[in-house]
Amino acid sequence: MVKQLFVPVSALVVAAASATAQDFGNGVGYIGGGLSYGEVVENRSPDSNVSYMPFYVEGQYSFPVYGMGFVGAEGYFGYADWDESQADFDQDNPEREMRVALHYSHIVTPDLRVGGFAAYSRSALVTDDLQREPYETIYGGIEAQYFLGDDFMVFGQAGLGDTFEFPPDQSTGDPEGFRDARFVRAGVTWFPLDSTAITFEYENASADSFLNGGDDSGSFHSIGLSGETVLPMDIPLEVTYFARRDFYEISVGDVDLSDLTFGLGVRFLFGAETPRDSWQNGRLLTAPRLPARSVDWLEALD
Repeated sequence: MVKQLFVPVSALVVAAASATAQDFGNGVGYIGGGLSYGEVVENRSPDSNVSYMPFYVEGQYSFPVYGMGFVGAEGYFGYADWDESQADFDQDNPEREMRVALHYSHIVTPDLRVGGFAAYSRSALVTDDLQREPYETIYGGIEAQYFLGDDFMVFGQAGLGDTFEFPPDQSTGDPEGFRDARFVRAGVTWFPLDSTAITFEYENASADSFLNGGDDSGSFHSIGLSGETVLPMDIPLEVTYFARRDFYEISVGDVDLSDLTFGLGVRFLFGAETPRDSWQNGRLLTAPRLPARSVDWLEALD
């Protein structure tokens, strides 16, 4: 299964490498993918513990507009390979997640960019029957990036979201999901070398009408450390890596779930030779994860 999943990643990297010789109109971006390993612990009695291997592909492209800012789009698709023979396996666990987003970032000063974004996500469970059709969520807000010299970039995002499409077993009067919801994200990226960028970030989100027909609220937060390093090659191919801990909690029943993941991938840059160049030349922030990930785990928390 793992070998099969790496085929589309390899194809993406080869396609990007072929495209680098083309003129991207001063645009900047990346394309790539990877694999990760996750451990999920739920405290519902009896406690459950399962592991899984998500595979993902990702990409982003942005370009300057009128010398005033950057417009861009991003995409992400993840597929979780579950071992269904595990003792605590739950068919309500998430299997597929897709996210797309549009961004605009305005150049206020050479070091400060402020803008906004809008995102859409679609989440599907392992068992996709009439009661488990995918949830669809929209969210968006404001974002900012500030460069502290050549060595650091700080960033932040904040906004609102709403799940607008849900399985048919939920009535329109009792929907569930990332509803009446809000989120914030903040972080810092360090460029210790020309070839490397290291990012630490924190996300927090909450939904007032998350579960059980809107009776239960949800609270979520995430801490992550990630990096990217360009390989010593003639083309800007880099290795990416991350470790992340997500926490999901509902207001009733003292039920919470934690998801610890480690990942490794490859990414091809275009419009830049190094991570620092990529950010300074107009790379945009990605959309926050928690609005989509909280919906991924909704049924498992129910």
